[in-house]
Amino acid sequence: MGRSGLLLLIKAIRLIVYAITGKSGAGRRGERSLRRRLWWLPDDKYAVINDLLFTNYKGNTTQIDHVVVSPYGIFVIETKNISGKIFGGDKAEKWCSYGRYRDLEFGNPILQNKAHIDALAERLKDFSSVQFVPIIAFNSNADLRVQVSDAHVMYISQVRRFIKRQKMPVMTYETAREIYHYIQSINIKDRTIRRSHTEYAKQSKINFERKSAEAIKNGLCPKCGGKLVKRQGKYGSFYGCSNYPNCKYTHE
Repeated sequence: MGRSGLLLLIKAIRLIVYAITGKSGAGRRGERSLRRRLWWLPDDKYAVINDLLFTNYKGNTTQIDHVVVSPYGIFVIETKNISGKIFGGDKAEKWCSYGRYRDLEFGNPILQNKAHIDALAERLKDFSSVQFVPIIAFNSNADLRVQVSDAHVMYISQVRRFIKRQKMPVMTYETAREIYHYIQSINIKDRTIRRSHTEYAKQSKINFERKSAEAIKNGLCPKCGGKLVKRQGKYGSFYGCSNYPNCKYTHE
């Protein structure tokens, strides 16, 4: 097989992986990198669950990249393999990445992770002393310039060290063990269900982005329908919703 044929084969494999998992090769690399690092956490204190998929009481599925259960809290981790200068805030609808070759807007990972935590908290409501620690982990090629206070935003290389620094117990070892086994029991392994979740998530994202683009094109806020108004911020000009502070949508 020639070089061009090999490159086409690699590209085809990547497309197949994305179709099955809903993640690009870069996104999967970020998760694998953190998975390897979490493996080194002492197993007498920490229990790791990767790629958790479960349903809430309404039957909707939620997928979480990594969950670490310990007496020091339940660490819920969202990984982002995005390069460039990253700007964003706690409540912003979108975050932005300014790279060497392209700029990118992506959903606020703090809000995404909060939705994941809310869904997991619903399933764990019968357990006492449950305390969640939200973590957003970026790859080393990101230049983090975010302004946040409600979550811990860091690099993948910092996550394990951060988790081990948390020394204040919030539950007993026995409770942590029970929670871990319960989460494992609700973790969906069926490939068909996982594939359906991925396809639904992908289609929902496409529909949302299409509607958002159409609203922005017409000068309207995609979140509430208000008018977009040009404003000047700390890092330059941006468009914000005229219904601020009731609606905090912003667009670069």
